[in-house]
Amino acid sequence: MMNSRPTKRPEGRRGPFKGLRKGIARIVSSRAFLRVASLLAAVVIWCILVTSDGSLTMQRVFQNVAVSVTGEATLKSRGYIVMDDLSELLPAVKMTVEVTQANYNRVSGTAYNPHLDLTQVTGEGENTLDVLFSSQLYGPVTACEPASVTVNVERYMTRRIPVIVEQSGSAPQGVYLDSVKTDPTMLSVSGPQSLVSSVARAVARLDLTTLSLSRASDRVALGIELQDASGEAIVSDKLEITNQTVITGTIVVETEVLPMRSIPLDVEGFVTGKPAEGYELIGIVTREDSVDIAASEEILDALTVMTTDQPLNIEGATESISGYVKLKRPTGIENTVPTDVGVTAQIAEKIVERTFRKVAIELEGKTPEASVILSEVNATVQLTGGYNFLHSLTNDDIRLYVDLSGLEPGSYTLPVQIHIDDAQDFTCALSSPEITVTIEGK
Repeated sequence: MMNSRPTKRPEGRRGPFKGLRKGIARIVSSRAFLRVASLLAAVVIWCILVTSDGSLTMQRVFQNVAVSVTGEATLKSRGYIVMDDLSELLPAVKMTVEVTQANYNRVSGTAYNPHLDLTQVTGEGENTLDVLFSSQLYGPVTACEPASVTVNVERYMTRRIPVIVEQSGSAPQGVYLDSVKTDPTMLSVSGPQSLVSSVARAVARLDLTTLSLSRASDRVALGIELQDASGEAIVSDKLEITNQTVITGTIVVETEVLPMRSIPLDVEGFVTGKPAEGYELIGIVTREDSVDIAASEEILDALTVMTTDQPLNIEGATESISGYVKLKRPTGIENTVPTDVGVTAQIAEKIVERTFRKVAIELEGKTPEASVILSEVNATVQLTGGYNFLHSLTNDDIRLYVDLSGLEPGSYTLPVQIHIDDAQDFTCALSSPEITVTIEGK
């Protein structure tokens, strides 16, 4: 049997990445690759172990975590109050915490509830308060910035103050405010002793222009202003106003209004008696002609004038008299009206007329040698003047005359003149105010 040569197998077709595969094979089989792969495998295994162990802790920082305040009521019950605004003094903190791996992503800064407990206050003056944490369930707080704050503390007190209603404006025409009541009449104000001790009253302002007869009885809630004894407002967020332990900022004001009308005075009835003979009452003057009366519509409808039972007596008076008369107050009037009215009775002497007949006309300024002829030798005189003056006057007291001074002989029309000794003011009417005078002579 002949030995045959082995048949050479045909080479297969080379792939396009044969060289790449060989390069990768060399790298994979190298020691450097095996070292790197081992390191990576160790890191992966370590991460798996760490992740699966929830008890491992990590540090986490929270910025701007809001700080709350507790213990305020307890502090006040102990008689103290913090004067500082803690929301401005310490609004937020920065916290560093150790948190377990399992809770790392779920925890927040608010879960620790950083707060200031006011029960840490020990007395008046400056007190240092530490920032406390309500819960550290997710891990301890290792750092807090700031860790404390210094506050000023005063004594806390409560006192009772009266409620006062201040009225402003004017009630509408015809409307009278009959009564004003407040509910409550007293309030309690609490706060720092330095402020509370200066509070004198709680003031509510009532605008009278809002009153109306359509709301005869009304209730309205008005805001409160605290004032000191001089009327200056006291404003502070540290002051607390309460009504039977309920915090309030308003009070209820109850008003009652009535219709009001102007009722005339019975002026003629304010004077009684007659003046002395020769005198007369020429007028009655009062300080007012009417008074405003507030009452029910029925009473106002029946009331026409205001009268008096005690008029001013002018019997035998010779001059004006002033005094007061007491007004008669009808039943049912609610408002305050004047009890007395000032009255002046104006009294004057009567002006009368009196006629004097056949009063002789005299000559004045006549020369002895002259001869004078008058067209009228007497005249009728009508005088107007005061009663006392004319009442006692006679014909002999009246002198009528014509003045011839400086006249030459001839015929003249001259005025008749009158003269009365110690005469008061008067007016005169003559039956012959002018006469014809003829002068003859050398």
